[in-house]
Amino acid sequence: MAQPTLCAVNTALAKFSYARAASQGNGSEDSSAHAERVQRLLTACAHYPKSDRPLFLAGYGELCRIDLTGKKILEVCCGYGELTRQMARVFPGADVIGMDRYPEAGGAIVEAREKAGLKNVRYHWGDVLQLTQIADASLDLIFGQATLHHLAHDLATVRQEFSRVLKPGGRLIFIFEPLGHNPVWAMIRAYRIARAALCDESNIVLSQLNEIGLSFSQCEVQAFNLLGYPFKALGRFAGEPLMNVIDRLDTTLMQRSSRLAALAANFNVVFTK
Repeated sequence: MAQPTLCAVNTALAKFSYARAASQGNGSEDSSAHAERVQRLLTACAHYPKSDRPLFLAGYGELCRIDLTGKKILEVCCGYGELTRQMARVFPGADVIGMDRYPEAGGAIVEAREKAGLKNVRYHWGDVLQLTQIADASLDLIFGQATLHHLAHDLATVRQEFSRVLKPGGRLIFIFEPLGHNPVWAMIRAYRIARAALCDESNIVLSQLNEIGLSFSQCEVQAFNLLGYPFKALGRFAGEPLMNVIDRLDTTLMQRSSRLAALAANFNVVFTK
């Protein structure tokens, strides 16, 4: 049996992807249908700053990269469940599950089933690191939004459990995660985490992605907010033209240097089994 390609630190840097192209789909999926699906998912990130829109467009582009009709999908740490619900709407032929550790979570999912008649989505209450109710090699896609940094205390289980339930060729996608190599951004984040007493949050570094990558054949890291991170403070006052200029500058700089890409504030990551 061939050994998997490790997502080592240097390999991950070499595989930094400038994911603005990800929203275009691929040859197996009509680009206009793909773009429409991505746009329909955007309600799930409406509460985030405008400066993060390119990141979500890229991440949602990865979720919609292939037609998921007939596929089984799991969102881990789904919270209220807005993204889970939207995935079920965008792919009505998919079997979509949202899971969180809180019994009161998943309100959007319950509402979609009971009030909107959306029957291809359901909520599971439980520990996402103990997927005992899910059979081996039964899922086509696992994803989480702002999730991985809550699970960083047990990456060995993240790797083992998520790879166990994914089919060969299945994908594990994390969207909107904090990258911890930039000491300035990491320090600001650490201060905010400590002040808010968020005991289960942490920055993520590439060596941690390497650990998860031990059970996967590919790892693609999409970096964002190199210069854009400080502009989050402007909130709604930062207009879209300014955000677009900053994003284009970020993209140009990170395409030229993987070292600069590693200093970005946020990332998406796609693991393929």
